[in-house]
Amino acid sequence: MTGKTSSTIPSRAEVLAHLADEILTGRAGAGSKLSSERELADRFGVSRPVVREAMRGLVERGLVEVQPGRGAFVRTARATDAAAGMDALLRRHQPTPRDLVEARTMLEATTAALAATRATAADLSSIEDALDRFEGATGLIDQARYDLAFHLAVARAAHNPVVETMFGAITGMTIELMLRSLADPEVTRASVPYHRVVAAAIAAREPERARSAMLAHLEVAATTYGADLDRSLESVARRELARLLDPGVTLEVLLASVPDGSGDGEG
Repeated sequence: MTGKTSSTIPSRAEVLAHLADEILTGRAGAGSKLSSERELADRFGVSRPVVREAMRGLVERGLVEVQPGRGAFVRTARATDAAAGMDALLRRHQPTPRDLVEARTMLEATTAALAATRATAADLSSIEDALDRFEGATGLIDQARYDLAFHLAVARAAHNPVVETMFGAITGMTIELMLRSLADPEVTRASVPYHRVVAAAIAAREPERARSAMLAHLEVAATTYGADLDRSLESVARRELARLLDPGVTLEVLLASVPDGSGDGEG
């Protein structure tokens, strides 16, 4: 598509749709630099303000990131990208911790079993690294960060992009639940040891043991949360976030810093 050969000048929406299609179909790969604003304006036969508006739309969709002085680059997709929109939708239904635990049980038990049959050496290394960092963390914020990194690494090891994205979509609520769990010694004593059992089963290519261990890990909340299990997750999360997060640390910042193997958020 070029505006110069078309009978009409492309709109901002058309330029945006064309550039988005190039990214989503892989013709413009992750990390690649987009043409300059001037070059794109010339290519489509539109004004530079139209290109600028289209670029803003790509940034809002999470497809592109602009680096000052360098240009616009195709952003590497992260599993947690799905969290923002899905999180807002789910919260309107006022889910409880029980609701989230049931959903995670259905999803992550199967994910662990798949990981046990499909994990690569790199996947196993990511899982081990997340656990090592979790076990070496000294504060709840870092513990939650690497707890989520472990679960994301297992989801990625299943090598099913739909499964990984489904888990990524609930990471906002999941990390809130993790903060609730990690602050409770009874919960951590019962649930944390299953991390290593899950990892060992995946490494040993034992899908049913991986499934069972993940089930047991997630079901601890059902027997230890008490009244919190059926309160709204929003109220439980608000209480825990106010009590646990360092001043200036938001849930969005915490999620963005979680290593997920994409190259973003490492460290």
